[in-house]
Amino acid sequence: MSSRERAFLLFTDLPKAGPYLEAVVGHGLRCLVVTGPATWPMEKIALSYVHEPAHPFAQIEEIAFVRAEETPQILAQVAGWNDRFEIVGVFASSEPFVEPAGLVADLLDLRGVGLRASRVCRDKGLQRQYLRQWSPISVAARAGEHERVLRELDGRFPLITKPPNMYCSIGVRVLADETQLTEHLAGLEPAATVLIEEYVAGREFSVESVVAAGEQVFSSVTEKATNEEEGEFFVEMAHTVPATNVTDAERAALESAHASIVERLGIGAGMTHGEYRIAGDGRVVLMEIAARPPGDGILQLYHLATGKSMEATVIDAALGLPVTYPAPTRWARQIYFDHKPGTLADVTTGMGRPEWLVDLGLWPTPAPAAAPEPAGIRHLLVLKGRGDRLTSYTDSFGRAVTALFDAPTPAELDAYETALRASVEIVNE
Repeated sequence: MSSRERAFLLFTDLPKAGPYLEAVVGHGLRCLVVTGPATWPMEKIALSYVHEPAHPFAQIEEIAFVRAEETPQILAQVAGWNDRFEIVGVFASSEPFVEPAGLVADLLDLRGVGLRASRVCRDKGLQRQYLRQWSPISVAARAGEHERVLRELDGRFPLITKPPNMYCSIGVRVLADETQLTEHLAGLEPAATVLIEEYVAGREFSVESVVAAGEQVFSSVTEKATNEEEGEFFVEMAHTVPATNVTDAERAALESAHASIVERLGIGAGMTHGEYRIAGDGRVVLMEIAARPPGDGILQLYHLATGKSMEATVIDAALGLPVTYPAPTRWARQIYFDHKPGTLADVTTGMGRPEWLVDLGLWPTPAPAAAPEPAGIRHLLVLKGRGDRLTSYTDSFGRAVTALFDAPTPAELDAYETALRASVEIVNE
């Protein structure tokens, strides 16, 4: 019998780590964390709380700061930990660490999404090859290849360009015509590759699923809204759980496509987040799929809609424990507020209380309401600090203020959003 203490290995972004840490410690396990060096402002703020004794980060037994692409260093760190701890589970909630976490799970013979999923889901070009039947027409291109792209895409416009391995809408934009395509490709570094794809017009959704022992045990459709009609970028500005703007047949088609993709990827245990559009002819088209939980506040929305932590559920799946997750009994929504460019001075509202994440170090865990309770705001979060510069939206990191709220019916949810938007003011200097 091993004398080593049992531990769980979590690859995570610190600002979203709270519920995972709580779940791991709740199983009586030591929590070992791998995260990247702080790059974004919120990551730097979170890092400052790591050694605070009364903070949720105090539940971290040991933490290693390693870049996701530094695989040898990650494996060496894990090997050192494995000499001192009995590592019984591994999970990646952070997109850049999906692939190294897949390798670690395979190395230690632990449950995980699997090597195929961890590799394919980190590269949109590979997704287009492995998941061709669900994907838009796509061409991988380098600098100066506009004529080949035009031939292979039959000269159709508008087109979408996206980097193959980025996230949070970074680098995703519309190319309206041949001039924009030519200029875009001419501006690439010689070794850079981008995907140029057909533009799929239609409503956007995501499908979240929990997989345990190779079987989907939960699946649900989330409604999305982006700012694409305002310009050339694609930044997500709202999420609703469960989706309210789909028919039963459309919901079934989305979940069926997602289940087939999960099966094709051979996912063993963990969570998936697939983004789709329903085209004008009714086709379900895959935008991209991730072998990890969704970003933004979508997990918090599931917690509000179902009353149960999704983070705790996926930790159970990684440990091989029995897994169930309830269907939603309420509707929950996250919205991001528009702002004018300037310097953030304050956020005011007559509904709820603004919570500045710079004062918390991480996203708070929501407290769900009972199913029949009236609509209400659960969190109004300020994602930037006073004095930070606010700019126009080109990717997800430009957003500054968000609200999470829920209601017993979709109609009440919509009415509450209208009142909330009228109440919140972002004050700039």
